[in-house]
Amino acid sequence: MWHPQAGTVFVKKAVDKTVTEGGIHLPNAQVELTLEGEIMISPYSDHYKIGTKILFSKFAGSEVKVDGQSLFIIRTDDILATWREE
Repeated sequence: MWHPQAGTVFVKKAVDKTVTEGGIHLPNAQVELTLEGEIMISPYSDHYKIGTKILFSKFAGSEVKVDGQSLFIIRTDDILATWREE
């Protein structure tokens, strides 16, 4: 199993939005980049638990294939927010 280096986590990025809320299909040049994802592998079980939903910086991360799955390696400094149910 891959283990991220200090200061990084593996993230499964949410699907880019190709349709607006009104139902209009966007051409590839206008696709809105999704800045949301879910932690898949993390050495930081106290703060960034597996399954945690996050928002990250626009140009954060490097895409890699892990066990046939497309994931991003993102620095924890590029994580802008985490989701918590209240």
